[in-house]
This record gives sequence, structure tokens and C-alpha cells, in this order.
Amino acid sequence: MKSYIREVIPLSRSVNYKRIRRGISKSLVIGIVVIIIVIGAIAAIELTNLSHVSPPTNTSTTTTTPPTTTQNVTITYFDDLSQSEASVMQNVIIPQFEKEYPNIHVRYVDEGATDIVKSVEELELSGSVGPVIIGEDNLVIGELLNGNYLMNLTPYASEILQNVSLIPSMISLVKYEQTVYHGEFFIPLRGNIPLVWYNATLFKSLGLTAPQNWSQLMQVASEIKAKTGVAPIMFQGHGGASTYTELYQWMVQAGGNPFLFNDSGDVLAFQYLYNLSNYFTPGYVHGYWGSYKGLLSGEYYMIDYQWPYIYSTMASEGVNMSSIGFYPGPVGPSNGDHLVGGDVLAIPKGATDIPALIDFARFLLSTQVQRDFIVYLSWPAVNQEAYNNLPSNISALYKAEEEAMSNAFFREPVPWITVWGQIADKVFDTIIVNHAPYSEIPSILSQANQEMYNYLVQNYNTTVAQQYEQGVYGPLYG
Repeated sequence: MKSYIREVIPLSRSVNYKRIRRGISKSLVIGIVVIIIVIGAIAAIELTNLSHVSPPTNTSTTTTTPPTTTQNVTITYFDDLSQSEASVMQNVIIPQFEKEYPNIHVRYVDEGATDIVKSVEELELSGSVGPVIIGEDNLVIGELLNGNYLMNLTPYASEILQNVSLIPSMISLVKYEQTVYHGEFFIPLRGNIPLVWYNATLFKSLGLTAPQNWSQLMQVASEIKAKTGVAPIMFQGHGGASTYTELYQWMVQAGGNPFLFNDSGDVLAFQYLYNLSNYFTPGYVHGYWGSYKGLLSGEYYMIDYQWPYIYSTMASEGVNMSSIGFYPGPVGPSNGDHLVGGDVLAIPKGATDIPALIDFARFLLSTQVQRDFIVYLSWPAVNQEAYNNLPSNISALYKAEEEAMSNAFFREPVPWITVWGQIADKVFDTIIVNHAPYSEIPSILSQANQEMYNYLVQNYNTTVAQQYEQGVYGPLYG
């Protein structure tokens, strides 16, 4: 994660559409919509569990609808994007907006999700927020809700969502947000889901097929290492959100509750990863959400897991994408479920120039921009109309995502997720990186559970800590 504020300098506008990497046929659009309906139930359950977090206070919705923006204004937009994603945002999306709204200029600031939380906190404490809108991780947004830092958007929701047909899952999300928090403090912006990627050329030459379960994954990794001398698997072991997000999915697939650290499924996942780490590429300790280059260079031959945006990144670099394989990944001993990620829009309390901020939010949710998100960035759209008449040249990626989303869960956006992640990092370093004795894995995980419990007692209360220990917080299903 980036630990500093960086205003991104606009790049040249020579996008040349090389970032086009995703598309779906008309028939696949229907399939995606069906899957989205299934995910709708999941989203509703996610928000049900948000009741564990104390709702923000002072959520009065009495306000005046903002007038149309007429004077010149510069708004600040915070988001957490990769370099290629930020380039599209700067060179395609924002210029379109500024052309449509010539009196509004957008200052784009790129920060990590947790750093955006810190920036919003600093703005709130300063008492001078200014015209600010954020795109934030749907998990991390819980920290801002818990801090009572977000504006209630209820008076503006109908204007923001004007001419927008939200997909069913996001309709459920918005409805439950209204029920739990008595208002709308964030608006869905985009979705995401991880896949497994592999060097299809190497697999074909060795007569291998993509492993369908954990046992096959171990066997395939062993065979590749024996025949090539290369440890073939890249794991996101850099630390931070990249690592604990991947760990979360592994533990769920083993039948665990990742927040607890030490239930039987969690232990099983770490025992498996302990053995699988014999086949991790040495550079896995630097692996993160941006890792992919070694897939073709021979540094490694599998990425387990990685986000779909790397498809367009590789394509834009001239990679022959027929040499790259991707699929939902091997099924764990309990399930093959996938973690659904994504981001939401929110406005900090006390922000100024609300009409301009609403114009920008409405623009980002428009059919054309949501379609651009799909085509250029592989971001699943939240506006259902964006799925109509998409190009079909890369529909295989959508098929893989569709399959992954058919068995999906959400992480509960608890306000203490960052602390949990820090503890998970220490556990990963102790067990996997430093290779603690295999027999000590259960006790290491129990110590992590106790550390998390003690933190909740000291910083929240015994009720929250006891709910934690009872497994109240965990992966959310429909």
C-alpha cells in the first residue's frame, strides 16, 4: 500500500485503445445478469451483518437539494488504482467529464485504500474538507462509517442514480444500507473477483491441465518444478491487503472463518500453504495485486490468485493472450467459493460544492462510463445497461468471472479489518515466510486469535470481543 499522498500528473492522451481487453457476446450478457441476480442475495446478507458495526450518529437527512453547478470549481477525487487504471481514468474518463461539464475541473489523487481513510480523517479533523469525493474499497468503507466521517447522501441519491439501472445485487445493497444506517452513505461504483492465471504454453508442452482441486495443484506444482527446475507459483506474499485478502479466500475454501484464525478450516489452510510454499517462486515475498510479469518470462508459471485487470495490461504490452490461461481456480477441501471485491463512491462530511460532486458521481455511474469501465479496465459494471452490446473479442474472461461469481462471498466490512490484517500478516510471515515448525501452526494461530480478541476488548468492548469469539463475524453468504 502507498503510505503517502500523490497527486497523479496527467499522462499523454495516447491511449490508442490498447487497454481494451474485455468484452462479452450478447448471449453471455444474459448469463452475467443471471449470476448478478444470485449475487444480489449475497450482497443483502453482507449488509445485514453490517449491523455489527455501530451506525454513524447525526444522520439527519434534512437538507436542501443542491442547485445546478454554474461557477467554476475544482473537485478532488481520491481513488486507489493501478498505473494502467489511473491512466484510463485520467486520459479517458475525466476528460470526458470535463468536456461535458466545462466549469468543473477534476484533481485526481491516487492513494491506497487505507491511506484514503487517513486522508479523510485528516480533512475532517482540519474542519476544512473542501469539494472532495472518494472511490473506496467496499471493505475499508466500514472504517469511515464507524468514524462517522461520511455524508448522508439520501437527499441526493435519486439525482446521482438518475437514469441508472443498478444490477440486482447493488439494489439489495442500497436498500439494506438504508435500513441499517437510516440513510445512504455510499453508492456502488464497481466490482471485482480474483482468478488463477497460468502459462498455457508451458502447460501444453508438459501435457498438463489446469488443476481443479488442491491435491491436483500440489501435484502440478511438483511436476513443473521437477521438469523445469522452477518453483512455479506466485503468491501475493508482500504483506498488507494483498496478502490478507488472498489468505481470506484460502481459509474460506478450507471451510474456515478467517477472522477467527484458529478454527479447523483456518488451520487446514495454513498447513496446506505451508507445504505448497515449497513451490512458491522466491519472489513471492514481493508478490502483490500488481504481479504478473514473471508469468511469461519463466520466473514462475502460475499466479494464484490475481485480479482480472492484468488481462488488459498484458494485452496492451503486446502479449499474445492465447499463451495465457485463466480460470476460477482449484476447489478447496470445503468449497471453491470466491471473494467478491469492489469499490463504492462516498462524500466526506462537510464537503463543499456538493452540486459539482453529484455531477461527477452521476457521470461515473452513467451507462457510457460504466461501459468504458468494462471495456478498458475489466471492472464489472454496477449499471445494468452497460452490459448491452459489448464487443465479444474477449468473452472468455467474462465466462471465467461468471463461473467464479456463481459461488461467491463478501468480507464483512468490520471497522477493525486493518488490525486483523496486520495480525494475519504476522501469522503469514511466521508460518510461511520464516517456516516455523509445522507442529506449531495450530498454536501460532491460537495466539493470533487471542491477540485479536484482546484488541477488541481493549478498543471496543467485551460484547464485541465475545461476538468475535463466537464466530458472529465472518464471510457473508446469501
